[in-house]
Amino acid sequence: MYTVTLGNQTKLLAATWDELSREQVRLLIPILYGAYTDANQQRIEVLEVLLGVSRPLILRLTPVQLLGIFWLTDFLLLEPVTRTIQVQPSVKPARLLPTYYAPTDELSNISFLEFAFADAYFVAYANTGEAQWLDQLVATLYRRPRRYREGLAVGDRRLPFNENLIEVEAARLARLPQLTKLAIYTWYRGCRHALEQRYPHVFTAAGEQQDKGHPDGWGYVLREMSGQAFGNYTETGRQLAHQVLAKMNDDLARGQELERQTKAQQQA
Repeated sequence: MYTVTLGNQTKLLAATWDELSREQVRLLIPILYGAYTDANQQRIEVLEVLLGVSRPLILRLTPVQLLGIFWLTDFLLLEPVTRTIQVQPSVKPARLLPTYYAPTDELSNISFLEFAFADAYFVAYANTGEAQWLDQLVATLYRRPRRYREGLAVGDRRLPFNENLIEVEAARLARLPQLTKLAIYTWYRGCRHALEQRYPHVFTAAGEQQDKGHPDGWGYVLREMSGQAFGNYTETGRQLAHQVLAKMNDDLARGQELERQTKAQQQA
């Protein structure tokens, strides 16, 4: 957190995505995805949210003073999204529909198969901006609740992931406000960035598989992993994504190190 003084007011200012409150994220989403012809105007609106002050107070600052604090918005406007704390724990798309629940922080309780589908929809929406992919991303992550005791026992209050229900549930969740869906998308971006940093070998390998003509990179990886440490295709898909990604990252790192050692011996 940063400490900023405006006039006679001292404010604590978030310095990272995870230091933002859920309300601040909600207020920032329309600004971050808005169309601006004046970048300074966007920065001023971001500062309003970060500082929790009215625009007139910010506009009292001189241009030089404004430029001196604009850098405080860089982590939101110029750097990758790093939010991993859940921004939307539940959603209710319509009065007559049930509440749908989200995964936990850092996607810590999603299965590998669930991750494979979610990531495919995330990439599709990032590349095309087509609404159907965003709706299917939300429908992959957000599901109806289990019975209470059953959810308590497994550590996930959502129904088990079933890829056959994605399109049906996506049609229902499409009723959610666009800004709510963009908040979920933004949170997933942050979690995915964290996964890329934690398991770099895996994401490099998945990208290489796509370059080699396997457009369903994660599906290809899942098929390759089946029958190994986690069992068959279905059993591997049900494992926690973090467990599978960690195992894959370790295996790939060891493989690269062995390859490096072999080359070094051959050149010796």
